[in-house]
Amino acid sequence: MIKLVKNKDQVHEITNDKNVMTAGAAQDSVIEGYSPIDYITSSVAMCMALTLDAVLDRGEIEVDSYEIKTSATKANTSPSRLERIDVDIAFKGNIDDATKEKLVLIAKRGCTIGNTIEHGAPVNVTSN
Repeated sequence: MIKLVKNKDQVHEITNDKNVMTAGAAQDSVIEGYSPIDYITSSVAMCMALTLDAVLDRGEIEVDSYEIKTSATKANTSPSRLERIDVDIAFKGNIDDATKEKLVLIAKRGCTIGNTIEHGAPVNVTSN
């Protein structure tokens, strides 16, 4: 579970089950912290990275390192939403193009966050 706490004149404190805290802020805020778009795009990158790690740990493919860059394009529609998320995966090491394409496909197919964004999930909101 993620818990967000906002106290007056303070940053948005976001804490996970492991009690790791980060700060959230608006995209154009002077306050340092991840924006909601930063969180969603970094979630896609991390999800794809964990999928890649699982494949690479099986030892069948040798990769020295990889880097995942994500960006988002906001739609000019109502309701406010993202139009698309772009992901670029760069592999380092002696790896051929066919293997790179296979790894990219596996990362995309195995990413729960990306699949959820593409196929949708209801957002149920309550108050107490």
